[in-house]
Amino acid sequence: MVEIINPQIEKYIRGLAPDRPEYMLEMERYAEENYVSIIPPEVAQLLTTLIHLSQAKEILEIGTAIAYSTIWLAWAVEPRDGHITTIEINEQRAETAATNIRQAGLEDKITLLKGHAVDIVPYLKKNYDFIFIDAAKGQYGWFFEELYPRLKHGGLLVSDNVLAEGKVVVPEENLRHRQKTAVRRLRDYLRMVTSHPGLETTIIPLGDGLAVSLKKTIDK
Repeated sequence: MVEIINPQIEKYIRGLAPDRPEYMLEMERYAEENYVSIIPPEVAQLLTTLIHLSQAKEILEIGTAIAYSTIWLAWAVEPRDGHITTIEINEQRAETAATNIRQAGLEDKITLLKGHAVDIVPYLKKNYDFIFIDAAKGQYGWFFEELYPRLKHGGLLVSDNVLAEGKVVVPEENLRHRQKTAVRRLRDYLRMVTSHPGLETTIIPLGDGLAVSLKKTIDK
C-alpha cells in the first residue's frame, strides 16, 4: 500500500519519544507479539500535546484495546485532575486493559466500560472536552453522529487510522472486495468532518493518519 510517512523519518521521530516506564515498554512488546493495534509513541505524544493545549479534563475513548493509549490520556489530564471514560468491545482485551490500568495505578482516573460502543454510547450522560475514536473504521460516521452533541464547544474530536494504511488514495478497483466498503466509509467520514460547518478539521499524516477536529464555539 501507499506509505504515509517515510519509514526512516518515522523511525527517527519515534526515537525522540519520551522515555516510558518499563510496563509501557512491555505493553508495546505485547501488542507487537500478539498483533494488537495500539497507537505508536509519537501519536501518543501528539495526543498529550493536544490535551494540554486544550486544557481537557473529561475525555472519552472509543476503543481501549489493552489500555496503552488510555494510560497516555490519563497522564495528560492528571495535572487538571481529569478523568478518562473508555470503551472496549473485546472481553479478553478489556481484562488485559484492566490489569494494565491497575499496574499503572490509575484505577481512580479511568472508567473502563466493557461492551459494544454502539450499545453504550447512547446512554452516556456526560459531555466531553476531548473524544478519541480508535475503533471499527466503518462505524466512524455513526460514532460522529452520536458523539458530536456530546463534544463540548471548543472541544477536540480526534479520529485515528483515517488513512487506512494509505488505502484511502488507492483506486477502488485495486482494493480487495472486503476493503472497499470500509475505505468508502472512511472517505465519506473525512469529507464530512472536513466540510462540517461546526468543525475545523486537519488531517495529520502521522502513524496511520489522524483527523483532528475542533468544535467551534458559539457566539453569545
